[in-house]
Order: sequence, then C-alpha cells, then structure tokens
Amino acid sequence: MQADPGPIRILHGIAPQHRIAAAALYWRYFGAQILPLPTTPRQGITLIRAALRPDHALIALAPSGRMVGIAGIRDAGGGILRPDPSSFHAVWGPVRGQLRHRAAGLFRAGPPTSDLILDGIAVRPGWRGRGIARLLVGTAIAHASQTGHRALRAEVAAGNHAALAAWRAMGFAPMARVRLGWPWSAPAHVLRLTL
Repeated sequence: MQADPGPIRILHGIAPQHRIAAAALYWRYFGAQILPLPTTPRQGITLIRAALRPDHALIALAPSGRMVGIAGIRDAGGGILRPDPSSFHAVWGPVRGQLRHRAAGLFRAGPPTSDLILDGIAVRPGWRGRGIARLLVGTAIAHASQTGHRALRAEVAAGNHAALAAWRAMGFAPMARVRLGWPWSAPAHVLRLTL
C-alpha cells in the first residue's frame, strides 16, 4: 500500500461547490451503468448533476479542498440519484427525456433491504491506492450505525475479482449472486458487513 494520503477529509453530503466535480466523477465510473444509451459526457454529467441527491453521498476532499472521491449511499428513501423524469427532461427536453427515462426504468436495483447500501465508490486517478475508498467505507459504516442500520451492503459485478477481494478484505461476506442492473448485465454479488 502507498503512503498515507495525508489529511483527507470525508464529509457527508455534497456542498454546491463540489457538485460539478461529483457529477463528473460519478459519471466517469458509473455512466454506462446509469444510462447505456449513447450519451455524451456533457449530457451525462448534466444528468447526474440534475438528479443528484447531495445528502445521499459521502465525499473525500484532499488537503487542497479538491474532491478526490465519492461514495453514494442508498437507504429505504432511495440512493444518490433521484429516479424521477425531471433530470432527463432537463437534459433532453420533455419528449426525448421521457423516452430516456422510460429506458432507464429497465435497470434492476438490488433486493429490498433495511441495510444501508453503498451506491458506488469512485476515486480520482492519481489518488487511488491511498486508502481513500477505505476511508469512505469507514465513514459509511459509522453513518449506518448512527442511523440504525444493522449492516452495510455492497453490490459487485461477479467478474470483478479485484473488487470482490477488496470487499472481503474489509470484512464483507458474500450473500448471493443476483441479476442486477440492465437485463443484459452479468450477475453480481451482494456482499454484507454486519455492524
């Protein structure tokens, strides 16, 4: 493991000055999972920014104040992105936006649970391998405990062996393989850490 990244701060919520950076980072790593239709990066980032629920995210800030990581969190009230069509309308207008929103309805979320779910973790290139993802997970664990959740869950593509190993190293245990995401998506593992 590389040296300690220094005084990285983890915050619950996304302040207005970090929303564009948060949307860009989230789109970069999860854009194809969010909307596999042909979409330019500008459209994707605008969509994420319009759909963003700042209170359903944790962010990592470098000592300079630059956002270097993000983790979405999902509970019974939803996840990091609002599912309503208004975000799609903001990018593509009412007609095309409605069609894209309906297409996005094909996405299958994980099974209902009372656990807190990690809704994607992304760390900027150049900042990876410095423990930032672990800091985000540690903060998610604390948040889950404070809000009365009995466990934290993660959903990982079955073929992503490196991610599976990383989650297991943090104490997450595999629960089941399920079909998540798009109808054509490969199976995924649901992992759980009891608190």
